[in-house]
Amino acid sequence: MDAKGLSEFIRARRNEARRSNAPLKDIRIVDIGSVVAAPFAATILGDYGAEVIKIEPPNAPDAIRYWAVVEEEYQPFWLYASRNKLPITLNLKHPKGQRIFTRLLEQSDILLENMRPGTLDRLGFPAARLLEINRGLIIGRISGYGQTGPYATRPGFGTLAEAMSGFSHMNAHPGGPPTNPPIPLADMTAGMHLALGVVMALRHQKRGEQGGQELDLSLYEPLFSLMGADFLTYALSGVPPTPMGNEAHYTAPRNSYQTKDGKWVALSASSQVTFERLMDLVSHPELKQAQGFRDNRERIQEASREVLNRVIRDWIKKRPLREVLEECEQAGVTIGPVYGLEDISIDPQVKARGSITTVLDPATGKEVRLPEVPIRLSRTPGRIRFPGLPMGAANDVILADLLGYSTQEIADLKISGAV
Repeated sequence: MDAKGLSEFIRARRNEARRSNAPLKDIRIVDIGSVVAAPFAATILGDYGAEVIKIEPPNAPDAIRYWAVVEEEYQPFWLYASRNKLPITLNLKHPKGQRIFTRLLEQSDILLENMRPGTLDRLGFPAARLLEINRGLIIGRISGYGQTGPYATRPGFGTLAEAMSGFSHMNAHPGGPPTNPPIPLADMTAGMHLALGVVMALRHQKRGEQGGQELDLSLYEPLFSLMGADFLTYALSGVPPTPMGNEAHYTAPRNSYQTKDGKWVALSASSQVTFERLMDLVSHPELKQAQGFRDNRERIQEASREVLNRVIRDWIKKRPLREVLEECEQAGVTIGPVYGLEDISIDPQVKARGSITTVLDPATGKEVRLPEVPIRLSRTPGRIRFPGLPMGAANDVILADLLGYSTQEIADLKISGAV
């Protein structure tokens, strides 16, 4: 699709969003973040109708455009994480670019950024000025360590946050090295929290008039907050929890086991009823009342874990996956297969739920499959309207339709380097 075709596609999608019953269709977001963290908050809000104007510097494309490019044509991270966004290029160091930025903020509700603290100030846009431009502007910020504290000016990345939060340490197997997640977990967790914070801030906000405020999130704190129970255990006992691999400190049995045909299953039988059903199934009913196994408090002790893992492992490794799943289901034992992405893509539950959707990529004219939005609203649903678009694809639409620039003025802005 050529530039003119992309512009018409974008206009059609903007009109479609405005006519929809999406809950955030009247909200406009300016996203000047990069990579994943703050932009992921914009992605979530865009799924539910918010108009997201994604800004990239003219000569510095977002780094995720180049993560794991497929067939020299598809940009998977960009297509997924920048869905439903209208990408424009804008030079925030150029006077004309700053004027465009100001005009966008005047007509928006939310500004999202994850620059190092102080960067926007140096560009001439400290928080005080932003709120002068628009008294109702919600300024959502994510940085490595937050806007305050001795680490505030340090560069921050998700991998560092995962390490600092305690997650990488606790995610390891006993005696093994710290284990980082295979996805940008800290960034996405922070983005989800920022999206939630924005929705709360919108409760008493009115564009240009009232409710403007700053939201300050670090990369490490949202993930650290998910470690809260383990931290509280340490705070109360003075004994720091150690890595448990696929098990958990607070419940047993919970682990992954390999089947006869080389597949893996994840099992959790922490409730008393489920535990007793499992012991009957694996032919060890005597453990239901044996000392060390009578309740979860006894079962989480190391000696009890070893016995449970052994009897469960021995039972599962004698049976193929299908048999394990069928017998556990019949017995009322909670178990499930450990999937690779190729497995989840063909699972009947995933198909029935519509957990994977297909959308047109206008840049290539081909369809791409993406995970569907996970929050199902019965009356005002969200959806993926289109995947991430080429750099600057929405320049003409936003400058002309939203800000009123003429064709010649847009051409001059491009020549000047402002966009």
